[in-house]
Amino acid sequence: MKNLVLVGCLILLVSCSKTSETKDTPTTQIENPDTTTDTVTEEPEGEPVTEEETEGEEPISFENFEAQITSFMETYQVPGLQVAITKDEQLVYVKSFGYADVENQIPVTDNSLFRIASISKPITFISMLKLSEDGQVSLGSKVFGEDGVLGTEYGTLPYSPGILDISVNDLIEHRSGWTNDPYDIMFDDPSLSHQELFSEMIDNRRIDETPNYYYLNFGYCVLGRVIEKMSNETYEAYVQENILAPMGITEMKIGGNTLEERIENEVVYYPSTEGSFSPYDMNVTRMDAHGGWIASAKDLARFIVHIDRRSNVPDILPTNRLNRPYFNYFNWVHTGSLPGTSSVLSRHNDTFNYSVIMNKRSSNYETILNAVQSVINNEIDTRTTWPNVDLFTED
Repeated sequence: MKNLVLVGCLILLVSCSKTSETKDTPTTQIENPDTTTDTVTEEPEGEPVTEEETEGEEPISFENFEAQITSFMETYQVPGLQVAITKDEQLVYVKSFGYADVENQIPVTDNSLFRIASISKPITFISMLKLSEDGQVSLGSKVFGEDGVLGTEYGTLPYSPGILDISVNDLIEHRSGWTNDPYDIMFDDPSLSHQELFSEMIDNRRIDETPNYYYLNFGYCVLGRVIEKMSNETYEAYVQENILAPMGITEMKIGGNTLEERIENEVVYYPSTEGSFSPYDMNVTRMDAHGGWIASAKDLARFIVHIDRRSNVPDILPTNRLNRPYFNYFNWVHTGSLPGTSSVLSRHNDTFNYSVIMNKRSSNYETILNAVQSVINNEIDTRTTWPNVDLFTED
């Protein structure tokens, strides 16, 4: 079986990279789309970090931490931000900062929803594992061709040997053989359908028949169609019913594309600089399975406690299903990044998880993601006193 090669810094958990040729490219292409990014940092399973703590009923101050978050936001001109931290799978901290809508002075609340970009991929990954656990698909199944999950409904026959060899697991592990040369097709003309994107990739993009790891948004787009085929539901409906609802998550949705398509409680997204690529010039709905979800930091915190292989909250899948890269690592980080969005989901150690979402990213997305992680990691690693609460129970 082909093994996943992990790249240092998520995906995932996130929005994560040689060359290829195409015969034709679409006539309309988004230029400089500031493509979504995933980065993963992982360390082998080890002893959990032990921290002294004093738990009690008196309020515990996070004043210094919140001042650091505010300073970070000022430095990177972030309009709005949410952060949630869990300890032993209990939500011990959730806080919203800044504005969901600067022009109308609407503050971010704990119920505000943000695009999460490539943190959508772990959700798709878990959905594929669920389908496999339920016997609806084998991860070794071929995707295309007469015997493939998607059959021959996409592209032009006959398929090349490289296309016929792609398995579900290859897509999960970013080993399909496709690349983003000459550009990431998921940021092509927003009017193009999944059918048209598939035809371009299958018919015109070179595929490496002995592939190595290559991070590819399109691969997770294909997995979304596999989920639809095997479940006879839309991708969004399957995930909401079979993954999110059992976790107690009810507000997560696939986002819209334009400012007018914002749903209730969704923030406004801001470009990194004036005149840069607009957050509203992308087809986010088409990105569904690789970058289309909107959520709150609290939603993401609830998601991670159901997949983190700890015992206080039952996981959505058996441990043997989750015992695979990257979920089987002692700590992992998945980041997400799109124009107007930056996000982080982290299993920080064997005690703490956290999530953070913003409605802006810097022109150098890695800088803003690394900076916010540094603030939160330092707080977790140095604080010895945490509230004896579980804010999940306040819903």
